[in-house]
Amino acid sequence: MKIQANGAFDFQQSYQYMQRQNDCLYEVSGGKIRKAERLEGNKVLFEVTGRPDGVEVQILLNEGVSDEAVRKYVTEWLDLDYDVAGFYEWAEHDVRLKDHIKKLSGFRMTGYPDIADAFLWSVLGQQITMHFAYILKKRVVEYFNHHVTFGGNKYLMMPAAGEIASLSVDVLREMQISTRKAEYIKNIMAEIDRGVLSKENLLKYQSYDDVLKFLTSFRGIGPWSANVVLMRCLKYRNAVPIGDAGLKNVLKITDDIEKPSVKYVEEEMRHYGGYGMYATVYLWEMLN
Repeated sequence: MKIQANGAFDFQQSYQYMQRQNDCLYEVSGGKIRKAERLEGNKVLFEVTGRPDGVEVQILLNEGVSDEAVRKYVTEWLDLDYDVAGFYEWAEHDVRLKDHIKKLSGFRMTGYPDIADAFLWSVLGQQITMHFAYILKKRVVEYFNHHVTFGGNKYLMMPAAGEIASLSVDVLREMQISTRKAEYIKNIMAEIDRGVLSKENLLKYQSYDDVLKFLTSFRGIGPWSANVVLMRCLKYRNAVPIGDAGLKNVLKITDDIEKPSVKYVEEEMRHYGGYGMYATVYLWEMLN
């Protein structure tokens, strides 16, 4: 199955990004990315490789998932339907990005099509290193042990929100997740399971401000976590995780400022408008 990107796309950029993440929900090896998912109520394992104009997807194991469901998932996951041309044209006049976009031409944001995955990461990633956050995520995922086996290898799958909500705080504490985060995770996953924080419900909001206000009304979802979900899952193109340590570190370099405040970051990022999401992910890449 061939999927053409809408505009510039460099598979190698996505590949290298995923290599650095160490996410337990996909395997990056030998120039290929493998991922197991439950789509349309069934399990599927697919392998993604690069093409000059997009990607090629090979389905390795299928228990009844349509090609169209896989196509839609991969397109959303790798943000292949977004035409970055407008962003590049705008960024050519931005002092921070104009040289950087040339080095990263074709780089796309890797998303979280599963909103439970997005929220789990957005809570676990609060105020700790990414490395440790991925360790904690793997512990949650491995606890349920949903997987497919292919070629002697095991490919983990994300548990359902309701399953995570059913875990006791004590079990989550044994994984070294703090009591407060354990409570946040349980409550948020329960709201996803109920449909309140489901992807379908959140996509009904027309306004970024309205959905941000709604998300931050829940315990454990602050502006940073809300914007991570709005960026990575719901694809609000103007979403920026203000308060993010990585953004602060980038602005230290680009703006030659020792300690940028949250207010400073917010004011500086506001002018990116509808390109805020891509400006953020491109600025993050400066640190790599």
